Amino acid sequence: MSKTETKPPKPSRRGYILLITAIVVVVAGWSAAWAYGRSILGDQIDQQLQRMATQGLDLSCGNLEIAGYPFRYEVACRDMQSEDRFGATGALGGLNAVALIYNPRHVIFEATSPAAMSVPVAGLSGDVTWTTARASMKFSDDALGALDAVVDQPAAVFGSTLSEGTFAADKAEVHLRQVPDVAGMLEGFVTVDRLALKSLPALPQSLMLRGHARIEGGMALMAGADLASLVQAKGGELPIRLMLAEAGFEASRAAASGDLVLAGDGTLSGVLEVTIGNAADLLQGLKPVFPPEDQAFSLLEGVVKSLDTAATEVDGVRTIKVPVTINQGLVQVGFLPVGRIPPLFQAGF
Repeated sequence: MSKTETKPPKPSRRGYILLITAIVVVVAGWSAAWAYGRSILGDQIDQQLQRMATQGLDLSCGNLEIAGYPFRYEVACRDMQSEDRFGATGALGGLNAVALIYNPRHVIFEATSPAAMSVPVAGLSGDVTWTTARASMKFSDDALGALDAVVDQPAAVFGSTLSEGTFAADKAEVHLRQVPDVAGMLEGFVTVDRLALKSLPALPQSLMLRGHARIEGGMALMAGADLASLVQAKGGELPIRLMLAEAGFEASRAAASGDLVLAGDGTLSGVLEVTIGNAADLLQGLKPVFPPEDQAFSLLEGVVKSLDTAATEVDGVRTIKVPVTINQGLVQVGFLPVGRIPPLFQAGF
């Protein structure tokens, strides 16, 4: 064996240059891809805003920025303002959004409290606050494809020229999507946990609310169309399938389902099947909602008493079922009117 040891060859300067060159190429390519994705996201946002504007809804940001290099996109919108064709306005303290670089059309939003709205046509205004408000939005080529939103500890004050109400809840959720295998049909889910009405009217107990509905052609609303325009596009009658509407306290609930039609004057018509558990307790719990001079509560109380003989036990709860007819907003049990649903939009729009 030779006494001289073989030393490993020293890395050549050429090797260092090739390594640095490869790193520069990768970084440059990644930067170009990020910039390209940023431009796609920016164009998508601009297209959505323009499409909503053509439908009568103008949205604007005081300062819109897109950052997040190198692995994601972060969109920041401060002082968001909105106004529709009827003069209704909205304001939001701020909106932040995050999208991964490989999927810029799936955006996670977080809204900064507070928010405000005003509807001069109806004489309504409101202010809303919350602790956290997040939403997942999936965009398609030409519209918003799906939305999932969760708001923790929402609180609101809404007022009109006649009254003002204060509300709060533990959590509120909204989920919107297209019904699978049914083109254009919008499906929506709404849940509100422990809703407390704190003033005018004030309820002694908190409410649980759940809703599930399907609207034929409703995906146009996800593209920025307003409800009145959608009804007009459907020939003045918009079919709505109420899968479930449920409200109640811990020991008493009311649920309804059925087919409705929204007319060109903003009124609803249709027939619902209503199921009420512990009807008398539920009615007493809701009594503060009815004005003292309103006869609707007495009418409902009489209806509940007359139907009690036909009640059955369902899971240990005394339950009654009754068909309810809605004729241009007028709610009737049989031939007895018990209330009125106001128009969902002003007639003529």
